[in-house]
Amino acid sequence: MLVTPDGEREAALRYLAARAERVAAAETSSEVAEVLTEVAAPVHGLLPLTREVIVRALIATGDLQGAAPDEEPEPIARLGDTARSLSEAARAILRARNHAARPTQRPGTTPPPSRAQPSVSRRR
Repeated sequence: MLVTPDGEREAALRYLAARAERVAAAETSSEVAEVLTEVAAPVHGLLPLTREVIVRALIATGDLQGAAPDEEPEPIARLGDTARSLSEAARAILRARNHAARPTQRPGTTPPPSRAQPSVSRRR
């Protein structure tokens, strides 16, 4: 458990809880898309930043233990898999965000496409 004297952990938890509340209260798909952007944005999104922490932990643990990557114990080696999974999750979330951000058409606001009827030639 992270404990910081200046309350950074509590602020982070409040931030995450607020994202969940924003999604729950969303009235449009674009509002959902905004939150998904915060979660998975490539540079400052929550998942990419979490991935960075895990990658650095993997590197630091390997350096501290002095083990080559092939000799890492299973739980440490799985950190690499976790980092890859987070990257894949971020990409999936961004695809969902892009889908949610598309303008929606409400039923009945646009006429259905008309079907061109073949012209009947008239004989005189």
